[in-house]
Amino acid sequence: MSLDPLTSIIICPRNDVESMTIVALANALHIPCIVSDQPHGATLDAEPNLVDRIREINPVAHDIAIVEMPNVSTEDKLRELGFDVHIVDHHRYESLDRMQKESSLEQIRTLFDMDDTTVAVAGFDPVLIRGVGLIDRGFVWELAKENVPEDDRKRMITYYREQLAILDPDRKEEEEEAKRAWRGRRTIDNVIVIASKQSELSIRDCISFLVAETFATPPVALIHQPGRIVYMQDTPTALALQHTFGGFTFGQNLCWGKSVDEKGNIPTIEEVLAAHQLALIVR
Repeated sequence: MSLDPLTSIIICPRNDVESMTIVALANALHIPCIVSDQPHGATLDAEPNLVDRIREINPVAHDIAIVEMPNVSTEDKLRELGFDVHIVDHHRYESLDRMQKESSLEQIRTLFDMDDTTVAVAGFDPVLIRGVGLIDRGFVWELAKENVPEDDRKRMITYYREQLAILDPDRKEEEEEAKRAWRGRRTIDNVIVIASKQSELSIRDCISFLVAETFATPPVALIHQPGRIVYMQDTPTALALQHTFGGFTFGQNLCWGKSVDEKGNIPTIEEVLAAHQLALIVR
């Protein structure tokens, strides 16, 4: 089923390269779009004056595509108002499983029939747009799985990193902190442990690129930032870690993350490694 832009609205944050690309495509193809200012962790219920904004941006809309802003009660309220709600997501949250094989960008392209010709006419390089979807689906490892030619692979990665720099004014600081933390990495029980005491900077994707530059296949990596967040990436124990500590999964349920709780705490490195090892034993 393909949605008609004339009677549709996309609701989307602009907090990473994938969502930034979705918004850019929507604008270029004249698909009405409500852009949320919320950071990572955006939810639909936190969006102010949502119904009024929907009616203002497209009074004849009946299809609403909601990108990675989960909130079941608000989605149901929109349905009660007569809208057809289309959930676009590929994450698993603590109480909500919205994992999909395709990234959100790939799902939006399907929903609105954005083939490569349409993307090119809109002014974008289809190879690079495909790269954003693949990298968000399974990071740079997905490019090899999809047998992307080497020249295209390099272009895709370069473009993705350029878009990160445009999106994030702190990118230079984040890369420097990631390099510092990477130099101090340890390997414990076959897990690469990267720790940073800097709680004001997001370094996960910077670390991920460093991992990809060092390893031909993805190792299990634990990224620990007290006061901010903990991640375990490329691990078969991601769902078990979510069951133990809460948090969310992504990357086709191979990655897990947990932000600080209401007291500002996250699981310790030792706690995560212990739960990881136990999960490996009982699999």
